[in-house]
Amino acid sequence: MTTAREVLEPLKDPSATEETVAAAVQGFNDLAKASASSIDNYIYEAYHDILDVARTIAPEQQGRLVDFIIQLQKTAPTDEDGKVLESEHGGELWKDLPTFGWAVRELLNDIGKRSYTAEDQSGWENWTAFMAQLTAKEICDFTLIALWMLRDAFEENAEKVDSAGAVRTAAIWVRYCGKELRDRSAKGFTYERRVGAPGAKYEDRGWRGFNDDRWTEWKRGFKDAQTKYPSDEVIRVAAELMEKL
Repeated sequence: MTTAREVLEPLKDPSATEETVAAAVQGFNDLAKASASSIDNYIYEAYHDILDVARTIAPEQQGRLVDFIIQLQKTAPTDEDGKVLESEHGGELWKDLPTFGWAVRELLNDIGKRSYTAEDQSGWENWTAFMAQLTAKEICDFTLIALWMLRDAFEENAEKVDSAGAVRTAAIWVRYCGKELRDRSAKGFTYERRVGAPGAKYEDRGWRGFNDDRWTEWKRGFKDAQTKYPSDEVIRVAAELMEKL
């Protein structure tokens, strides 16, 4: 039987078309119907395949993969009795993308637990761009992850982070989702408990999420990083964009 990963492979081709996207959506739904009796196992594997494929595609070539998610959400595969398939955890396929956020968080946690090498940076940046684009398109909301990445880049003591890698990750969030992050900062969006708390350098600020004061510090951080890494195009673009947002 064809796997979800195999269905997604054509979307990696820069010449992929709308027809390529439609075929992938159909393939996913065919697999969902065939897996109706163990749908959550299929969902789990399918989501991880999507995220793995995203890590192999450069940000500027991810448009078809993003389109795939958009089109997939418009479909509703059914079982043999014609009932729309649902996750046992709640949510319909694929309108609600049930448990997709769990898969993203699991990947994030896995990356945080293992040794992070320079070889991982390209895949990590591709994955970050995919999350940012899904957020900008209002398919999902991963702005909390963006906040964590900006916090890692500009709010922690230097010995705790790989400065260049952390700033590049933050820069990708700004490049692909900057307007949404700026809007949240302007509105003072906060989170419950301490998930939006500041890093060690600003632990006395009492931040609980996005706000203008924090945005100003991030802007300053990008400006300093541009001076520190003058040849890094990703950081330069984000620093200039921060000045405009």
